Amino acid sequence: MKRLLILMFVAIILPAAALGQTKQINEILDKYEKKKSVESIVISPSLLQIAGTSDVNASTKELLSKIKELRIINIKTSAMESGVPLWTSLKGELEKHTSSDLFTRIVRIQDGEELLEMFITKNTEGALLFYTTTPKEFSVISIFGSIDKTVINAAMSGGIKIK
Repeated sequence: MKRLLILMFVAIILPAAALGQTKQINEILDKYEKKKSVESIVISPSLLQIAGTSDVNASTKELLSKIKELRIINIKTSAMESGVPLWTSLKGELEKHTSSDLFTRIVRIQDGEELLEMFITKNTEGALLFYTTTPKEFSVISIFGSIDKTVINAAMSGGIKIK
């Protein structure tokens, strides 16, 4: 009986903790996008809904309905704040959360001086994060919403394109 209670408690708390983690990721991105040397793009749920009603195929509509928000943060590696590269501060703050038990790194690709890492929350209502590090810039692409295999496959195959 004790085990059952513990399992029920974990089943209730774990999804709430994952949602808390995505909220914290969003707060970190909010903090950095306000900085002078940071480029930021936020695609809101409203725009995603509009895009989902336009002349697109059924699979694209389904994909867009799962995404609640898409954010991109880009920082030049030369950007400094208090003598510290701004990108290292952002990456450090994000890594505190993505290194928890609620996130899993699912891809790490090193290509010369370029590094791409992809993280996902273990709960389907959560986040898919990409970190790209090059000698000239650091970028974070975050996709929030119902992250299932269709969203992951679309992201990995180039089915989600930003222009």
